[in-house]
Amino acid sequence: MYRCLKQLDRGVLLFRKESGKWDRIGKSQTIQTWMACVVLLIGACELGFFSLYLSAGNYGWRLMAFYLSQPKLLVLNIAPIILFCFLFWFIGKSAWRAFLLASIVSMAYSFAEYWKLMSRSETVYAEELLLLSEALEMSERYISITREMLVILALIIVETLLLRFFFRGKPGSIRMRIALSAAAVAVGIVGYQTVYTSEAVYDSLDVWEELNPWFENSQYISRGGLYPFIYSIQYAVPEKPEGYDKDQAEQTLLEYQTDDISEDQEISVISIMFEAFCDLSEYTDSITGQDPYEDYHTLQQESYSGHLFTNIFAGGTIDTERCVLTGFSELTNFRTPSWSYARYFADQGYSINGSHSGYQAFYNRSEVNRNLGFEEYLFLENHYSELYDGIAPDDVLLPEITRICQEQMEQGNAVFSYNVTYQNHGPYSDTEQYFEEEYIPQEGLSYESYVIANNYLSGVADTGEQMLAMADAFRDAEEPVVLLFFGDHKPWLGEQSSVYAELGIDIASDSDQSMYHYYQTEYLVWANDAAKQVMGHDCTGEGPTISPCFLMNVVFELCGWEGPSYMKLTDEVRELTPIVSSNDIFWEKEALVTENELSKTAKEAVTCMRQVQYYLAQDAGGELPQEDK
Repeated sequence: MYRCLKQLDRGVLLFRKESGKWDRIGKSQTIQTWMACVVLLIGACELGFFSLYLSAGNYGWRLMAFYLSQPKLLVLNIAPIILFCFLFWFIGKSAWRAFLLASIVSMAYSFAEYWKLMSRSETVYAEELLLLSEALEMSERYISITREMLVILALIIVETLLLRFFFRGKPGSIRMRIALSAAAVAVGIVGYQTVYTSEAVYDSLDVWEELNPWFENSQYISRGGLYPFIYSIQYAVPEKPEGYDKDQAEQTLLEYQTDDISEDQEISVISIMFEAFCDLSEYTDSITGQDPYEDYHTLQQESYSGHLFTNIFAGGTIDTERCVLTGFSELTNFRTPSWSYARYFADQGYSINGSHSGYQAFYNRSEVNRNLGFEEYLFLENHYSELYDGIAPDDVLLPEITRICQEQMEQGNAVFSYNVTYQNHGPYSDTEQYFEEEYIPQEGLSYESYVIANNYLSGVADTGEQMLAMADAFRDAEEPVVLLFFGDHKPWLGEQSSVYAELGIDIASDSDQSMYHYYQTEYLVWANDAAKQVMGHDCTGEGPTISPCFLMNVVFELCGWEGPSYMKLTDEVRELTPIVSSNDIFWEKEALVTENELSKTAKEAVTCMRQVQYYLAQDAGGELPQEDK
């Protein structure tokens, strides 16, 4: 009887006074374990809720309401946090430590996601796990602790303290903990392989109606926080092309010869990729005010110009940037030294330089550009902050690029310069009118579309002026100079591409014309008189529509250079299908086709190119193979 009463006492009474102090007795271990389990579960759900809210970025409660309306989305985003919490509990026995550790992991990602969304309207993908410093290197105006964040941190602290002092149940014996840990790991592995990497599950979730379903970022944001991040893990490590063999890829390249640029053929190549630059006058008759493309069209008349069929729309700048520089149709993460045209020009004795007026951490450009052959690359932090308070616009960037290249040419070396602008980066205000000239009248447009379109064209007009000024700076130079100008992608023009729709530009249908409207930008190759003498022609006319990976092929062809072995291989592919898109879009027999619709010859050529470019990116150490190897 005494033992029964004592057990009842331990199960009912919460405190007993001993030695003048109140000491916590607690309930039975079983009850305490279940109470800790319930509180830990509630805490994990709260972390999932916090993560979703932060992942909504500046959309806040509007997007949060969309998340809450989809039970499947909630489960996919919260389940990993629940699993983390309980796995850490099973391993470490302490519920409060498990919750705190899960909080640190989930909030570290969620805060980084929030800051990146606010600063660049972009999300954090799994391949950026090695780039956590990028978030820390952002401008202080982007990394800030908001009131909501403070509330979240306070609630996490409260929950941790509750678990620490009031719910201290243990998850059983060591055997039980091992079994539960193994079960949790098994659930995680099976769930990842069957659910979290499933394209069908990912595509089954709706895109929020206020976001453009065509945008990869929009699809990502619409699917929450942790779930799309986990989904992206499968793409973080470059996947080898089907049938890839390192030795075979090397041998394939050795079948082609790398030709040098002779001294009497040397021409400096200054390349500038312009952010979101495209000639909208090709697609709409709505530009009836001032002509924002007047200077650009003047330059175009004395240049060789054509179109790029890019892999991206309104975002993903580095895709075009790196496809042109490497000649690759599909990109890797460039964590190790990779071959690029910068390396080829360096081997030819050219002086190599490059500039981007933005931050070196964006897209990990600082590290990647080194791996692509640039010993030094100029960014806001290490150069342009001295010239401009903020991200330098084109009227600062282009004159500085001109000065740098002129100084290097005066030293007697030809120059290869590869540069990226930031001006015209969207989104563009739909309320504040930053334009001084009206390019598109408001008639027929909503006020928001009218403001967005004219704000964008105002920046484009200035870019065209700077292009022409740069050409004038080299026009009479004794050194042969070629300027390569191209856009990275179509601009963002309103949520759900509303401005395109109001301007009558079809980018939403399945027609070939719509695909061109969606992915097409312009390129322009201009040569000064000295370069034309070396080339043996006037470098004017209409060029082909090509993928960015073939743009350097066009430049080399105009300059009369045979080029490196890899270019010769890709020339053969270009003849068969000048469009090789990572979106399964190709060109053959005067039409856009899918890869399955390609002829056998074209399909084999594309497969070979993919295998060789993977070799150059991952296994070649940044060098083309030589016979003496």
